[in-house]
Amino acid sequence: MIRDEEVEKLMQGCEEVGLRLKCDSGLVVIEGMAAVDPERRQAIKAQLWRYRTDVRNLLEKRAIAIRAKDFVGQRIWFEDATGVLTDAGIDGVLSITIERPGFSRPQTVTSDSRNLQIIVEERADGAASPRNDEPKPEKPRGGIFERLRGSRD
Repeated sequence: MIRDEEVEKLMQGCEEVGLRLKCDSGLVVIEGMAAVDPERRQAIKAQLWRYRTDVRNLLEKRAIAIRAKDFVGQRIWFEDATGVLTDAGIDGVLSITIERPGFSRPQTVTSDSRNLQIIVEERADGAASPRNDEPKPEKPRGGIFERLRGSRD
């Protein structure tokens, strides 16, 4: 717990001097380093190196949470169950509702991204749909004259 607090404090310190840390496709990326004075830069580098594994884990969790928000409402596979992704916390914890064999009601549980698979349905045009709840285009409702014309046909 103390180590987590130290990492959070380090990352806040980086933000205070204008550094932006992020996870990009599994890589830890630091932006804004040129704007930091050389002495401070060396101290930050030493701290980031010391906590590199923890910093990476935290950045990955945040990146997963941000991306997972795009899939809220999507069907998932989890262990021996199917369900729906219902939420994604900033710490990378995903909330899901699942239906398990032998249970009469759906269960709401949490998981990390390694323990579930998100099912993305393809549309008829071959494009992947990030969500099942996309609004369906409505057929425009005709006016009185269109309805009268339709009743004669």
